[in-house]
Amino acid sequence: MKISVILPCYNAGAYLSACLDSLLAQSMRDFEVIFVDDGSRDDSLALARRYAERDARIHVFSQENQGVSAARNLGLARARGEWITFVDGDDLLPPDGFETLLSGAAEDGTLYFARQLTLSSPAENVNVPVLMYHAVSDDLWGYWDLFVSPQTIEEELLYLQENGFDTIWFEDLSHVEDYEKPVILTFDDGYDDNYTELFPLLQKYNAKATIFVIPKAIGTPHKMTAEQIYELSQSGLVSIQSHTYSHGNLSTMDEQTLVFEMEESQKYLAALTGQVPYAVCYPEGTRSELSIEVAGRYYDYGLLMNGQLYNTSDDPLRVKRFYVPRGYDLGSFRWSVQEAGTSRNW
Repeated sequence: MKISVILPCYNAGAYLSACLDSLLAQSMRDFEVIFVDDGSRDDSLALARRYAERDARIHVFSQENQGVSAARNLGLARARGEWITFVDGDDLLPPDGFETLLSGAAEDGTLYFARQLTLSSPAENVNVPVLMYHAVSDDLWGYWDLFVSPQTIEEELLYLQENGFDTIWFEDLSHVEDYEKPVILTFDDGYDDNYTELFPLLQKYNAKATIFVIPKAIGTPHKMTAEQIYELSQSGLVSIQSHTYSHGNLSTMDEQTLVFEMEESQKYLAALTGQVPYAVCYPEGTRSELSIEVAGRYYDYGLLMNGQLYNTSDDPLRVKRFYVPRGYDLGSFRWSVQEAGTSRNW
């Protein structure tokens, strides 16, 4: 058996037939599908069983709802293939997908499917405030200015909602003309309170945010777990992007080290979320001309630590942001976003 395809599923019946059809249409035929139903309440399990009756390469397992990580672990325990890959129930693969993956397989025997966006340049001369946050908590276990209160975030989200602002991702800049008052909310470092405190507020106000994650720090104290990051990435509200692999000082790194930091972070997050990151945040604002050049080989956008108002005519690898520390009152916030959607007077 060449490839084991692990397909965890929870209530994906609306998309599952198309997904399984794309798997069975692969030009490379030596594979098995390990389907794990995670307590679905729709017809996902029954549908998978019908496919298994038609094709012996599909093996169906079920469990009580325990989350995607537990479903994947069950699939791994049942897999027999030389190579392993993970697919979600709403994924579609091109007919040569497995052949293409095998040509670039990882040394550890794992294959990764990830969606890579092709971004077009945004319309010129549009002001887009980019705000920089870190932790969202009143538990001040570190540098106090990095901890914005959940109450403050809620006041800001309510202000944006009531005053016609659009919270967008960097990929939305490709059609920035569709938004009257676009604003980008960014959160650095991947703190666990981004999941426990920020995410419920994003859901409440249907707001988008971008979180820059450090792969080396995932699961360490005060940082999000891989499962939390995956859930956020699938929510439709959070874009997971790169904060380099280790959060080191880029200005002191040689080219080989910079390549590792940019490439490994991108690969890790692509494997985790199913989408290739297209933006990188330079740790603590440190950078060199070489680091920016290397970043451009892998990413469409590079973010600075400060610099205030970003305009779409600026260098996309030097995106400026407004720093939002603890104590940033609503008046300061209103001032930061007041020029959203306007043009710069040259």
